[in-house]
Parts: sequence; structure tokens; C-alpha cells
Amino acid sequence: MSPTDARQDRDRLGAGAQRTVYERAFFYFSTDWRWIAMLVALIGVSVAVGLLEAWPLAILVDTVLTHEPRTGWLHHYFLALLPDDKPGQILGLVFIGLTLQVVGYAAWMARMMINAYLSAWGTTRVRASLFAKLQRLDLAYHQSRPLGDSLYRLTTDAFGPWGIVDIMIGTSVAAVTLTVMTTIMLSRNVGLTVAAFAVAPLILWSNWRFGLRIHQRALESKQIDADLTAHIQQAMARVPLSQAFRRESCEFHRFDEAVSRSVKAVLRLNWQEQLYPLARDTILSVGSAIILGYGGWLVYRDQFLAPVPDGMTVGALIVFMDYLRKLWDPLKWLAEFFSKIRTFEAAARRVFFVLDAPEAIKDKPNARALAPRPRSLAFDHVSFGYEPGRLVLSNVAATIAPGEMTAFVGPSGTGKSSLLKLMLRFHDPSSGAVRLDGVDVRDVRLADLRSHFAFVTQDNLMLPTTVAENIAYGRPAAARDEIEAAATLAGAADFVADLPKGYDTTLSEGGANLSGGQRQRVAIARALLSAAPFLVLDEPTSALDPQNEQMLIETLHRLKRRRTIVLVTHRLHSVVDCDRIFVMEAGRIVARGRHEQLLAQGGPYAALWRGELTERPLEPVAAAENKRDHPIFYRYS
Repeated sequence: MSPTDARQDRDRLGAGAQRTVYERAFFYFSTDWRWIAMLVALIGVSVAVGLLEAWPLAILVDTVLTHEPRTGWLHHYFLALLPDDKPGQILGLVFIGLTLQVVGYAAWMARMMINAYLSAWGTTRVRASLFAKLQRLDLAYHQSRPLGDSLYRLTTDAFGPWGIVDIMIGTSVAAVTLTVMTTIMLSRNVGLTVAAFAVAPLILWSNWRFGLRIHQRALESKQIDADLTAHIQQAMARVPLSQAFRRESCEFHRFDEAVSRSVKAVLRLNWQEQLYPLARDTILSVGSAIILGYGGWLVYRDQFLAPVPDGMTVGALIVFMDYLRKLWDPLKWLAEFFSKIRTFEAAARRVFFVLDAPEAIKDKPNARALAPRPRSLAFDHVSFGYEPGRLVLSNVAATIAPGEMTAFVGPSGTGKSSLLKLMLRFHDPSSGAVRLDGVDVRDVRLADLRSHFAFVTQDNLMLPTTVAENIAYGRPAAARDEIEAAATLAGAADFVADLPKGYDTTLSEGGANLSGGQRQRVAIARALLSAAPFLVLDEPTSALDPQNEQMLIETLHRLKRRRTIVLVTHRLHSVVDCDRIFVMEAGRIVARGRHEQLLAQGGPYAALWRGELTERPLEPVAAAENKRDHPIFYRYS
């Protein structure tokens, strides 16, 4: 399912407040109504076979193998298919019994296949809607919840809608089955039917009692499993930290406690699940004893003590015994309906909770199209905070002209990276506005806005695919020579050439088979290959050695006037030749100007510069303007 299909499904589904959880569950299977109809028909076949399969033996005993044949409407229909002679009738009943069993098995197999089909594709649609929604939700949502919780909703809770549909269909069929079965039993003997249903209250009680406990234990186990998934994901992400601080034993203890909680919850659930069939089989045994004893007495009375034409027969007793065995399933479906449906309803609600979550960052109904091209970028008195009342940016005003190379510098924690997130609308300002050519970015379509920016983050996320595909992530159709050119300009070409398969080398999860500096160069190459007019780099040289940092600086110089470059860094060697530098402290811009102007003014920038010179002397930057332009760089018309 494509993102467009998932979005259309969401629009048709509507808000959760307008539809019940059951309506929303059935919605995901509305396109499969033919398969559902076929499933219901096959269930009907299975029910009919189940009701009829004891009758060939009953007719054989009561009619074919007796000197005084008993007849009834079912006897009449069965015998109408058989020859008149006894051997032919015996063989015919054997064939009918065999046919019923084969048809029953075939119907059961077809039901299982359709069940699997409906479950797989319906759940796929649920997961597609959920995944598309999670991709649209803003960073604040994802940062407020553990990743494991979202994974659990995608992998396990997504089965909730199908569970609801399955239970609703199964319970409806169980009600019909029980009605037909009861009608047939009453037509044969009212007293024995009442005796058969004498155990029904025990069946209902055990279903209710154990169903409630199993439901509670299942919910407990589900939540603990979700917590375990989140804990494992977080623990694996902490492996480098735990090794660095020798906390492996502590992490193992936490893991062991989380697994122990999960195991104990599973065992508590398993204990109830095992007690349940014990109670069920005990009640069935009691019921069978009642039917066998009372039914045997009725047969003895009606056939031997005081024979009557329509009295109880051995064949009828066989049917009653068979129906009693089959009485459990429909009663179980009916008795467990609420407990089972609540379990799947809880899972479905967890899915719909995400689907109904408000999207803080989304397109306005009349959002403007804005094709990517060089534009001015302005922070119009922007203030912003991740939490109400706690601003990290305060009244920031700055303008960046097309083609400029601009930097935001200052100590860590001054809000520099937050400014970059506002550019791409990962968050919206608390007050003020971010503008492209004077247009508030909140009025622009998100896709158009973000197509203006190629963003290199501090995380340097790598995909578990080839180096070439990582570089071409923003432009999948890029030619190999463009990919290699971007890698060369980012200083990645040399180490890529040393990899086992060069650009076709597959990176491990998170790019663990590359160093931090190598991952950063691949990320920079990815941004350079992009056609975005803004190149935004968050601490781009933090993991680079002086030689590669110098190479990156030269690359950025060559891009001046061709792309608008925005740097966020605390290493001032990278910003010496910027057209404008904004110095930040405590979420405010406290100085602005070129490098020489800021040094002449003294103040915070000059202090930062003197501190950096103490750590590392300034190396001369090679003039890049005289080098031949590379074909990867181009001017926008």
C-alpha cells in the first residue's frame, strides 16, 4: 500500500469520534467483502457438515441394522439417496459419512486460507495507515514516547481490527449453530435436550470466570511485552555508553528484571489458559455422563420395557452425544464474546489512538505551492520552547539572502540546532514566524518547504543499504558519476574506495562499520547531491580531522553563490569566510557581522575565537574560487 492509498483510507475512515471502534475495524476489510461472504458460506458448510456427520451412524443403527426400522425426516432424506438392499444402504451410508468428513476438512482448509488472506492484507492496511501516520506526526510526539511502544503497536496491536472482525463473524455463526442444533435436539427428545443443557450454566460460568481472568492476564502480559520491547530497544542503543562506563552488569540486571516480569506475566496467563480446558473437559465429562445415563435409560425404557414407535433410540442417543461434544464451541463463542472482543478492542484502540493523534505540523487546507529555488530566509522575531513557559529561543531576528554562506555560532545549548528545526518545520515557533521570500512557512505545503533544504544532522543517520544508495537517498535517480562526485567533494571518496565493494558496500545497521567521521562525510555527500537550494549543516566538522575539515571548508567555499549555506557550529575555523555570522547566547542573537567585524567589536565572538586559537592554530584556507567548477554544482534559473 502506497502512502497515498494510506492517506485516502484515513480520509475515508474519518475521525474516531464519528465512528465506533467496530465500524473502524470493519472499514479495513470493506474491500474484501467478497472474501468475507465466501468465508461465511464456508462456515455455513462446516456447520451443516458438523450437524449431519453423526446421522449416517444413527441411521445405520436405527434403520438399516434393525428389524423394526425407525424413520424421521432426516432418515427419509438420507435413505432417498440409497438403494433398497441392506448392503447397498450400508455402503451408501459409509460413502455419505466419508463425503461429509472430506467436505468438512476441505471447507475447514479453505476457511483457514481465507482467514489468513483477510488477516494478512487487512492487517497490512492497518499497518500502512499507522506507519503513514507515525511518519506525519511531529518530533514532539515521537520524543515523548519510547520507540518500542510504536513498534509494538505496528507489529502486535495492528492485529486488533482483524480480531474484532473474526470474533464478530465467529460469534454470529455460533449463535446460528446453537439455534439449529437445539431445534434438532428438541425435535428428537425434549427431556434429553433439557438434560443436555443442564451443564450449560456451568459452561457459561466457566467461560465467564476464566475468560475474565484470561482477559486481565492477557492485557497485563501485552503491556509488559510492550515495555520489554521498549526496554530492549533502549538498552541496545545504550551499548556503547554501558561499555564506556563499565555498566554492562547493571544493564544486564535491568534486562533480567524486565524479562522476568515478562516471563511471570506469561506464566500467569498460561496457568489460567491451562485451568480453562481442565474445567471445560470436566464439565463436558459430567454432561456426557448425564446424557449417557439418562439417554441410556430412555433407550432401555422405550425399546425394551415399554416399546413405543417414536421412542428414544440408540441412533438418537449417538446424535445427542455428538451434539453435546459440539455444544461447547458455540457456547464458548457466545460466553467469551465480551472478553475476547475487549482484548482485540483494546489493541485496536491503541492503533486508533495514534491514528487520531492531532498532527501539530501539517499542511493548511489552502497551503501554497512553492517550487524549490533560491529564496531569502528570515527569522521574524521568533521565540520557541519545547515546553510551555520554557523558551530556548527568544525574539530571534535574522535574514539570510539567496546564495549567502551564513553561520550561527555560540556555546552548546544556546538554541542553534532549534533554529534549524524551525526552518524545516519540525516544530512551529511559539511566536513570530519563519519566512521564505516573505511567506510564512506555515502557509507553505510541507513537501515544498522541505524540498528547499538539504539537512546534515549531528546524528548522521545511515541506512542498512549500500554506500551509493545512502548518498542518493534524497535523489534516488542520481547517476553513479554524480554520486561519486558528491562523495569526492565531501571527502568520502578515498575511504569508500578502500571498502570491500566500494560504493556497492552494504552498511550495517546505523552504519556501525564506518567511523563517526566517515558517516559524517557520507551524510554531507548525501546533502551535496540533493537539488535543494539551501544546504543546512549542523556541526558538520565535529567528527572530521583537520585535513577533511579543510576539504569540507573548501567545498563550502565553492558552493558560495550557488547554494544558500547555513552552518551551525562551535568550531569557528569553519566560518571565517562566511558572508554573515550570527552569535548566539541563551537563545538570543547577541552579535552579527563578518568575521573581521566581529573580531574588531570584541565581545563574545572574539572571546570564542581566542579560546579556539589557543586549542588549535588557524590553518590557511586554500582559495577555492579559482578551481574549475564541478558539474554537480549548478545555478538555478
